Amino acid sequence: MTGRRAGAALALGFLLAGTRLRAQPEVLALDDEVRVRRQDGPRARAAGRSLAGANAAVELSAFRGETVAFQVALIAGPAPVNAGTVSVAPFAPAGAGAPRAELFREHTVPVTARSRNEARPAESLGWDPGARPDDAAVLGDLPDALIPLALDVSPIDPPPLARPGGVAAFWVDVVVPEEAFPGDYAAPAEVIADGATVARFTVRVHVAGAPLPFRATSVFAYYEPARLASRLGDRDAAERQLWQLLHAHRIDALAPLADPAEARRLADAYSGALFTAQAGYRGPGAGLAPAVAAIGTYGSLGDPTPAALAAVDAIATQLRPTVADLFLYAVDEQCDSPRAADWTRALAGRPQSRGVAVGQTCGREPARQAAAIALIPAGAFGWRSPRAAAAAGKRAWIYNGHLPQTGTLMLDADPRGLIANGWIAAAAAIERWFYWETTFWDDDNPGGHGAIDPFATAESFHNRDGDSALGDGLLVYPGRQVGRFAAHSLEFTGVLPSIRLKAIRRGIEDAGIIALALRDQPAAAARIVAAAIPAVLDEAPAGRPPSWTTFGAARGSLRALVTSTSALDGRAVRSCFLDLRDRRHPPPKPRPWPIAPAAAILAVLIAGFLVARFRRI
Repeated sequence: MTGRRAGAALALGFLLAGTRLRAQPEVLALDDEVRVRRQDGPRARAAGRSLAGANAAVELSAFRGETVAFQVALIAGPAPVNAGTVSVAPFAPAGAGAPRAELFREHTVPVTARSRNEARPAESLGWDPGARPDDAAVLGDLPDALIPLALDVSPIDPPPLARPGGVAAFWVDVVVPEEAFPGDYAAPAEVIADGATVARFTVRVHVAGAPLPFRATSVFAYYEPARLASRLGDRDAAERQLWQLLHAHRIDALAPLADPAEARRLADAYSGALFTAQAGYRGPGAGLAPAVAAIGTYGSLGDPTPAALAAVDAIATQLRPTVADLFLYAVDEQCDSPRAADWTRALAGRPQSRGVAVGQTCGREPARQAAAIALIPAGAFGWRSPRAAAAAGKRAWIYNGHLPQTGTLMLDADPRGLIANGWIAAAAAIERWFYWETTFWDDDNPGGHGAIDPFATAESFHNRDGDSALGDGLLVYPGRQVGRFAAHSLEFTGVLPSIRLKAIRRGIEDAGIIALALRDQPAAAARIVAAAIPAVLDEAPAGRPPSWTTFGAARGSLRALVTSTSALDGRAVRSCFLDLRDRRHPPPKPRPWPIAPAAAILAVLIAGFLVARFRRI
């Protein structure tokens, strides 16, 4: 009996141990293109790589100055996980150029309704009906806001971290400094759940010798200082941090600039001084000024009155020395307005405003616009738009996004579309890409529904035309909320990034990799890009989903083409992209004269010569 009891006890011990093992959360590594909801355990398992085992590792490749990212998914067992975190130790070999990790917790927001038009539910500001992403991919608890692990998330994300069988995800940015030495770096990492270590792994980064161009493709995005003041309480500190955050993601912030005092307040941003170590900045593009700025955004200066012209003169005098493209934003989406023409005439011949071009947002062909810079909506932008603009002595830029022609800003769409936009900008040699807003927390358009708490409400935009949109104009989240939403304040004076902001950065960086590959092996690089985005802009079939899928394999193939370790400046990058566009869409050749008319003209000339000859005789 004693032996039987001992055997039974041993069997029970094994059973209980097995139950504990099965109850331990699963830990998986995911790339930065996969977005997993709280209920997406099966998808995470299919897309991820287990971090169990002694030799578990995350392998990354990067150029100098590049930020590469991955995610850690924690899937709870039968019991919930109440608290958890990820840590990454310093990289070795150590030094000023060693990579560093920035860690975030992914916050989810419930998505129960889709971006839509009330009269046409399958259509939205972000897509044609046939390109509408499936409900099955986006309904549920969808992640977007990224909360630094140093912040207390309990005001917006109380326990549990993951319900039984549910997913909690962490985002890891590995920032490779521009001064990094080429070679291999490694850092130990671990995942802790409810006080216990559930995974240990190594993060390995292979750094290639070439520096990544900082601004391979130009992106700029608008914000409103008044929103920062009303939501966070401290406009100046939040504004500086917003500029630095966007710059670290290779995006230029676009301020309203209707008053010279605004330009003076932001002088260190427009000079590039805000992006230096002395100003507390750590990231790529140190000391570089913005490439683009707008005066009187969204037509806020109105007509070119003497007071408005004086404001333009004062702002231009201050910004012109450092900002490459300075334009007067005459009017927004009112193609029939005379303001662009009025401003063009008013600025002509004014030495104080020399170099200030007039721009407007309008979907018409550039040749039919009075503005020198036509900001064309993504759904109307075509492969020939830049050439058509140049033929008319103008420039064509693109703004926002629309499926299936480009990626879209909408939260209820795959963020890989925003990565695709970087590839599209490179392939079509698009000069600049404009995103209309980053801080649209107040839904105060005509027809808007009022301020929202973006940590709790996904539907952020409404208008008088019956459009409802999720996350539109909202690429960053408020770190502090005063007043009505104070209960959901994280007590951080600044804004927090989003998964969609990271996707835009990934696309800009991919454009830099495309440029490096084009320099070294242009034909092979062009084939890879064409295969990755087979039908975009006006080539995209109407009523169909977008043509791209994933970019990881294509990105790896492009990396393998880069052999040179020298830097590539902006002019060389532009030349690479123009050549890439010409390979895909060759410029029209001059039409030869038809043979018959040419022969007739020649005969007339000969006859005329003979007649004149005989008359002299």
